[in-house]
Amino acid sequence: MNYYCIACRTGGEAKVRAHLNKYFVRELGDLNDVKVFYPQRRMFERRKGKKLVNDQPILPGYLMVCSENDLTDRMIDIGRIPGSYGFLRNLDRNIILKGADLQYAAWIMGNGGMIKPSKAFFKEGEPIKVIEGPLMEMHGKILRVDHRGSRVLVEFVFANEVRKVSMPVEFVDSDEKNTNLIYDTSSYGAIL
Repeated sequence: MNYYCIACRTGGEAKVRAHLNKYFVRELGDLNDVKVFYPQRRMFERRKGKKLVNDQPILPGYLMVCSENDLTDRMIDIGRIPGSYGFLRNLDRNIILKGADLQYAAWIMGNGGMIKPSKAFFKEGEPIKVIEGPLMEMHGKILRVDHRGSRVLVEFVFANEVRKVSMPVEFVDSDEKNTNLIYDTSSYGAIL
């Protein structure tokens, strides 16, 4: 599977995604195996004492694409789609994601483009224990735990930049905990 990243106008990701899906259906027809994702995370918010759920972008202005086919010959057409700035390129000018970018894109797409809350056990002074969900598979560093807001601040590298993203976590009671994965949060320096 080949993974790609397309830069687009921030706030217009949904429109560009719709244009890309139409383009690939029109151009590839029955051979269309291209999947376009607008990476989002499902977050918990508190407003007026009520807990609300909403979806927020992980990487505003970027779409993730995967296909068995090489899309290099489609670079010019993709750049002409309204709102699209084209494929991101590696230092060697290739558009297929590699290394940490490839792992991150595969993780997002493996979760269907929507990162839902993971379940974790956290008690002050003890290691955080992720018992299920997308964070069990992620490679990053936990910088901060917000128990009240049901979030962890995670640092990871994407497109040669260090990014900090608040990820959703559902904290569970100690009787539900499992010791599958344990992350040392000494000064919140856990490696996911």
